[in-house]
Amino acid sequence: MSYNKKIIYSLNIITATLLFGCGGSETTPSLVSSTPSLVSSTGVITGFGSVYVDGVRYLTDNADISINGNSGSDVSLLKVGMHVTIASSDDNSETPEASRVTYESEVEGMVSSIDRDNQTIIVAGTLISYNNLTHFIDITEANLSVAQRIEVNGYLRQDNSYLATMIKLDADTSNDQAEYTRGLIEQLNTTNRTFSLNQLVIDYNTASIEGELSNGALVKVEGVLTNETVIASHIETEIFDNNSDSSSEEFSRYEVEGIVSAFDATNKTITVNGYNFTLADTVQYQGGTADTLIAGVFVELELSTNKAVVRVEFEADKYRSDGKVKGNIEQIDRDNQLITLYGQAYKLSINTRFEDDDDQYVNLQNLQVNDAVEIVYALIDGVKVIQRIERENSSEFSDEWEIEGVVSAFDATSITVNGVRILLNSSSLYINQDIVVAMNDFINALALGTSVEVEGYYDSNNQLVINKLELESPSQGDSPSDDQNDSSNDDTGQGYVETEGRVSQLLSATSFTLNGYEVRLDNSARLELNDKNVNLVDFMNAISVNTPVEIEGVWAENTYIRVLEAEIESNGNDD
Repeated sequence: MSYNKKIIYSLNIITATLLFGCGGSETTPSLVSSTPSLVSSTGVITGFGSVYVDGVRYLTDNADISINGNSGSDVSLLKVGMHVTIASSDDNSETPEASRVTYESEVEGMVSSIDRDNQTIIVAGTLISYNNLTHFIDITEANLSVAQRIEVNGYLRQDNSYLATMIKLDADTSNDQAEYTRGLIEQLNTTNRTFSLNQLVIDYNTASIEGELSNGALVKVEGVLTNETVIASHIETEIFDNNSDSSSEEFSRYEVEGIVSAFDATNKTITVNGYNFTLADTVQYQGGTADTLIAGVFVELELSTNKAVVRVEFEADKYRSDGKVKGNIEQIDRDNQLITLYGQAYKLSINTRFEDDDDQYVNLQNLQVNDAVEIVYALIDGVKVIQRIERENSSEFSDEWEIEGVVSAFDATSITVNGVRILLNSSSLYINQDIVVAMNDFINALALGTSVEVEGYYDSNNQLVINKLELESPSQGDSPSDDQNDSSNDDTGQGYVETEGRVSQLLSATSFTLNGYEVRLDNSARLELNDKNVNLVDFMNAISVNTPVEIEGVWAENTYIRVLEAEIESNGNDD
């Protein structure tokens, strides 16, 4: 939000506002005139009661809620992780009155492939990255699979891919089954009536068009996807604030948050969220300088009434994550905004996102000791600051257990991460720098302070079973640029692979093509068909072109993937 608005908040004010429940009586602030100036702000919903966006509480009793073009929607349809635009009163109130809250999904369609190792998926021909701060709604990261229809909201990058802030299962049976995506036009061919969004080709020969198409223009596309080509039925060009219900004269300033796609210091232009802005003659920089303003960094821009950039705030800490832990809350210190798990203290901030698996509004007040939670944190000035806290139901807590952090202790049989002592066993999968290794080699590579990621689950006896342990290179935590690099194919041909997609070609009795890669199986692979272990012959007999398959394996000879585990779920994937 705006710099002036932010600096008036103290920890005591934030503590007080966090303690409000959902709904309740809210008073509209008194206005100086009948036609007050408004502020247009974009950001991510971090909590409710009424609506928190990046730590600022907006009163929404009198707001018009617009969701995917449906004005008058109920506020309960808004979710944590949604990237929204809010028109609110410009009266320096600690809790500004919102007149409108607008949400539009960026990408919607069927999942065609999943790269779990690099945390990317393909939806509507568009590359989507997710991370520890992405909110999954009506689905979990572990249960996400090919052929599911989902809705994605997030930040547009310079290559027309997205960093997802929210991934939501789309279970609406009344959908028209069209695919929807959004991006910046490349390679416009007015003769053939095509253009590209990264690798996705858009054929607009039969499309209705709103606005003028040109290279670099931001467009929303609706159509049918076939082999990386969308036969578009409707295309709409977007201009910043063009779809606002208010005239530009009503806004005293604009606040735009997102990832920098491009910055031209010579021509004094910057692109954020696909929109191009011009820098004012004098620009205030906060948390960085013009020299550090490059593609891939997170920023918030403040625009004047003529939409020129007057302030750039760098927001790297807001979107980083240095670790993850899940467990039962041991202590809550509401005065000091602290939550304790495994003897480790984690501190809340104004940017903490509150989530709940059962889709209930949650805040610090209704969290209780013994609640099962997952915490994603950033290590800032030696303090573990909570970026996201999710209260989990028993099912997800047991089925999807992950921890990320640095090793604080280890021996031949266990490691300790984030205060959790984890017992090692030879049946787990051990990965060092993307290479599968033996358990002893993994232990020998450990050192205090090294970063690790652990995945597992709780069995029917409530015992923790570890599936995979991965030793990672030291880093400063997740960032937009980190995710950008992770989504590339630089690691193709070496290391560990975890991917899911539809078989495109059968090559032999023991091999096939998946997501463009050759996949080979042998009798040493662990194979499952609808959650039952099967032999190699039965597994291959169940495969045909278009069969959804999930595999874990390693690259061999830099040319094909040797499968360690593979699974076919023929029941329910095509729903």
